[in-house]
Amino acid sequence: MMKRSIPLALLTLSFAFGAEPVAQLVEKKCAGCHMTNNPTIEQVKQMVAPPMWGVARHLKKSLGSKEAFVSFVSDYIMNPAQEKIRFNKEAMERFGLMPSMKGSIGEDEARRIAAYLYDTY
Repeated sequence: MMKRSIPLALLTLSFAFGAEPVAQLVEKKCAGCHMTNNPTIEQVKQMVAPPMWGVARHLKKSLGSKEAFVSFVSDYIMNPAQEKIRFNKEAMERFGLMPSMKGSIGEDEARRIAAYLYDTY
């Protein structure tokens, strides 16, 4: 019984200090633009950003390691720039440059989101 109360206490402390579960953070901060599932034909017409799985799959291929992925994505989330774009010209023309998430999320949250994307997609 004591073993269960320790993790529960740690979980409670993490919420008290603002450590939101990363899946909720992605839903709240990313999914409004980046769909987290396969879009329907109608949803494809409405997309304002590439779907999350597409971004992750493309970056995994081009960056290789999880460390490189997390480093690139967490930096890009905070400091997007045209010279960092890894997608084709058509995607850039359609979606434009992602706005910076500075002020909306912290550096640690950006790294947690990037690691989650790598592990999930």
